[in-house]
Amino acid sequence: ISCAVVLFGCAGNSLSPDAPAGVNLAGNWKLDPAASDDPQKVLARMRAQAARLIARRQAAPPPLPDRRRGARGGQQQEESPVDEELAAGASGGVPPDPLRRSPMAHVVLAVVARGDFLTVSQSAAQVVLDYGTSRRSFTPGARSVVSAEGGVGDQVSGWEGREYVIHIRAQQGPDISDRYGLSADGRELIEKMHIGAAELPAEDLTRVYRPTSEVAPRMLPTND
Repeated sequence: ISCAVVLFGCAGNSLSPDAPAGVNLAGNWKLDPAASDDPQKVLARMRAQAARLIARRQAAPPPLPDRRRGARGGQQQEESPVDEELAAGASGGVPPDPLRRSPMAHVVLAVVARGDFLTVSQSAAQVVLDYGTSRRSFTPGARSVVSAEGGVGDQVSGWEGREYVIHIRAQQGPDISDRYGLSADGRELIEKMHIGAAELPAEDLTRVYRPTSEVAPRMLPTND
């Protein structure tokens, strides 16, 4: 059993379907950019890491051919996004963005695309995160198969302490842990996202929301 499977199983077992007494995340919230991580800085760091990986791959000597008896043309190894960008850059011209095919970068960009508004609805049976541009609904304690970067993934969500936690183990992309909880004074909703290491090192992204009376724009494709 892989470490990812073990960790995902342990995470699922630790999540409760029941919210702690007195914990309610419901409300209308708006992102406070000054108190949040800048996703563009996260992407810039990832871009620099990807560029270094590509440079190292370009400088590395080619692998030796397999001379074992009976060896055929060699098994095809699955290329990483870094390998794909290396191959694209070898054709000359303007070097492509090293994050163009990065599943981890796509996760960050998807978070940015949600916009600044978030309405949370909470009941014993369901937690709904409505960004105006998209809507996600969860059954506390339940497991499901959902769309994920690179295809589909196994999702489990529920309460861990005073936070609502969503774990997604993707078949092709990075594992994601997304936590929502209130600050100590209850005046802020804090989202803490962890993007597991895949083609690049792991990244964390924190977003801080404050209460608002503003209304989010309404465009509602649903991603459960």
